[in-house]
Amino acid sequence: MHNDHKWDDYLFFLKVATSGSLKVAAQELGVNYSSVFRRINRLEEKLNVRLFERLNSGYKLTKAGEDILDRVQQVDEQMNAIQRLIQGKDVDLSGNLKISTTDTIGYYWLPPYIARFKALYPDIVIDLDIRTRYTNLSKREADIVLPAINTQPDSMVGKKLAPIYVRIYGTAAYIERYGAPKNTADFSKHHFLTPNESLAGLPANKWLKRHVHEKNIVACCDKLTGLYHMARQGLGLTILPHYIGAFDQELIELMDLPDECNHHVWILTHPDIRFTARVKAFMQFMYKETDGMYTQEGQMRKAAADGNGQQDLPL
Repeated sequence: MHNDHKWDDYLFFLKVATSGSLKVAAQELGVNYSSVFRRINRLEEKLNVRLFERLNSGYKLTKAGEDILDRVQQVDEQMNAIQRLIQGKDVDLSGNLKISTTDTIGYYWLPPYIARFKALYPDIVIDLDIRTRYTNLSKREADIVLPAINTQPDSMVGKKLAPIYVRIYGTAAYIERYGAPKNTADFSKHHFLTPNESLAGLPANKWLKRHVHEKNIVACCDKLTGLYHMARQGLGLTILPHYIGAFDQELIELMDLPDECNHHVWILTHPDIRFTARVKAFMQFMYKETDGMYTQEGQMRKAAADGNGQQDLPL
């Protein structure tokens, strides 16, 4: 057994072990598929043991791989903790600030705030990461996350910024042809564009599944922005956040969804980096900019939502 082990080799091992896929591991590491393949083979050669079974369904840990996985995960957490500790002492209002959020927030809601923030802090470079899957702040996948779900991990700090009301929209041309649904009983007469299984946990999607028959679904997508663009072509009705549908003259608001389908935009960061200058500057900027964003309608909805929602997390 050689002694020239590098942590990077084990990081490649960890990504493959947790995903079961060289392709997914390569995407997470920002390298190509062949690089992951070579690093895994090299680590097995160094250790003189087979860590993975190569199956048609993916890479599965062998007994030897399972034996070291827990310890590698512990080292990974310690390495991340060291990086967060160092980053937390950063007092410069400059450098990269990585913000992770959803497609609708990132494309439609957040950009005006980024523009105003940049006017105040020109030396901070915003690195916007659009994704639909969970962002792990503990592993430094981002500095700040702006999710659109109502329940947040207790280990993060931050608070709610603004309400998101989900409604059904369609184009005027579609409504002229098929009419406007007055209630869910009318859904059987309409075409629908729905989120696919990637967004199966979305409350609005669950509501649609209960009221829209499969035969009425003409297209699906893993992103609400995809549904938005298809709806603008008159393909059918779809669900959208109010900050997209209400400001598009091509779309007509047809129906509110129940309160349980609505959300809030949250802003969160890891406690270890909460006082990093650029992190603190952006979060406080967003608190100030969104203060009082609730309209009269929003205030009523907020009061109902807060009865069941999570309390703001301190920063």
